[in-house]
Amino acid sequence: MRDTRHTPSYETRRPDHGERLDEFPLPVAPEWDELVRRSNLASEVIDRHLDFESRLQGRHLRPMSLCPEQRVSLASDLRSL
Repeated sequence: MRDTRHTPSYETRRPDHGERLDEFPLPVAPEWDELVRRSNLASEVIDRHLDFESRLQGRHLRPMSLCPEQRVSLASDLRSL
């Protein structure tokens, strides 16, 4: 009689790199610390822009509520990071 058990395709396609990672936390990306640093800077710039524009307009702003000129200013500051 034929064996009716089936191995799921995700188990058969698993790559075998031949190495074992024993370090924790597992490395996500080689430049992870630099990515975290740059994303923190970007979030600070966004927060500062929104705080500054909120004070000028007297109301709480979100990125969607910025006018095109304010968006360009924010984007150019983020590009410099």
